[in-house]
Amino acid sequence: MISAIVTLGRTPRCVLEVPEQGDGRLARLFNLMRSCPVSLHDLSRVSLPVRFNMPFELGIAFALRRIVTGHKSVLLEAKRHRLQRTLSDLNGFDPGIHGATSIGMISCVLSSLGKPGRNPELRQIEGIRRKIWKAVPAIKLNHGRAAIYSRAVFKEIVQAAILLAGKENLIAG
Repeated sequence: MISAIVTLGRTPRCVLEVPEQGDGRLARLFNLMRSCPVSLHDLSRVSLPVRFNMPFELGIAFALRRIVTGHKSVLLEAKRHRLQRTLSDLNGFDPGIHGATSIGMISCVLSSLGKPGRNPELRQIEGIRRKIWKAVPAIKLNHGRAAIYSRAVFKEIVQAAILLAGKENLIAG
């Protein structure tokens, strides 16, 4: 998702990048989402063990759409019609279906945020994603992390995507 967002000239954001200063994650998340024109919500990771973070964040985005002029949200899912079973209140919304693949995710991001006829090619973005994914173990090791979910790791992954997209002449870099 990061590589696709970057190649469209947008800046990926994540609550992890906002330092904790006594407000808690929920306040940071709300303020970050409110500052962004678009939020992406992938409900495909709501599985066992059940975690409700993504549906909860989608609820925040839905509220923001009502109170913040211009805020948009993009709903993503891996399987067709699963949304009707998991969040039936959203019947009538058509999520981008990515099939739990990186190419599918990239295609959904391009379809939702891109401009027809002016998007980078899927294979170019997937190439950037593969290069970043190969570098992730070294990035985690460099920051003493076992997972990618940290401020420093997220920031470095975004910077790597920007650098690679610039080298591919997909963005001004």
